[in-house]
Amino acid sequence: MLAGRTAIPKDIPEAAAVDGAGFWRTQLQIVIPMMRPIISVAVLFGLIFTFTDMTVVYILTAGGPFDSTQTLRLWLLPMGIQGSDLAAGAAISLFLVPLLVILAYFMLRVAHRAEVN
Repeated sequence: MLAGRTAIPKDIPEAAAVDGAGFWRTQLQIVIPMMRPIISVAVLFGLIFTFTDMTVVYILTAGGPFDSTQTLRLWLLPMGIQGSDLAAGAAISLFLVPLLVILAYFMLRVAHRAEVN
């Protein structure tokens, strides 16, 4: 995000300030639209890491009382490895793949539209 912020030419916000744009107008109408491709890629990576991360949930609650904080990725461990049902674990894992591919496709379309405009 910081690299995207520094990549914005100084002339554009300065021209907006000369035209009378305040801080919020400059941020909302100049800076954020110019950083939209970077923001969308950062959100994409964050969502993928969130879907595939089980460490935080496992360390804090290990699935929680009565599986109240169970996630798909965390469900793989007791189902597939500890429960000796590798087929069920593989099915859960393969369920995540198309879900993440669809998510990545739409996020990258948003990033591409922002680059073209």
